[in-house]
Amino acid sequence: MKARLTRAESKARTRADLVDAARRVFLERGYHAASVADVAAEAGFSTGAVYSAFRGKADLFLAVLDAHLAERIRRMEAVAASATTAAEHAEQLARQFATVSGNDRGWSPLVIEFWAHAARDPELRQQFAERHDSLKQAIARMLDEMLARTGERLVLGTDQVAMAAAALANGLTLERLAHPDGVPDERFAELAAFIMKGLSR
Repeated sequence: MKARLTRAESKARTRADLVDAARRVFLERGYHAASVADVAAEAGFSTGAVYSAFRGKADLFLAVLDAHLAERIRRMEAVAASATTAAEHAEQLARQFATVSGNDRGWSPLVIEFWAHAARDPELRQQFAERHDSLKQAIARMLDEMLARTGERLVLGTDQVAMAAAALANGLTLERLAHPDGVPDERFAELAAFIMKGLSR
């Protein structure tokens, strides 16, 4: 006989189910076309259950983004642990990013759609920026750990390199959206490794 969930456990499970459902709905319909009612129906809950866990659609999307970033950082950490040089690290991360992006083409336009929406709302823009920064901070932290391990040095600080890496990823993502076959995984990885080699000394 299964033990009954505590109130906190039940709330956590409901929240997780809603986040999973929201990801599916947002990917299928886009941020603007999706509604809280759509998410509730997908998860098998009432709209009241959604609003008891989240303030609204934007808050729900941010929770989806949090889950996505946590998984992305977990994968990056696994790559960082096996790389022996900064250039190798950059190339492996780029391959991983390219593969994940290629397998989940719906995610990039969804994030860009929300990004444009958040840019017009100061509070939402700040919340989105904090999450964007968390990814760059994770990259910088992993680079710091690698440089301490390998004894390498970079021309720029790791925070600046992390910003450059994010800018490269964002730019190539836009190129891929415009020309899906124009930025193959191999070219993406080669560009990342080339840039990192140029920053090493």
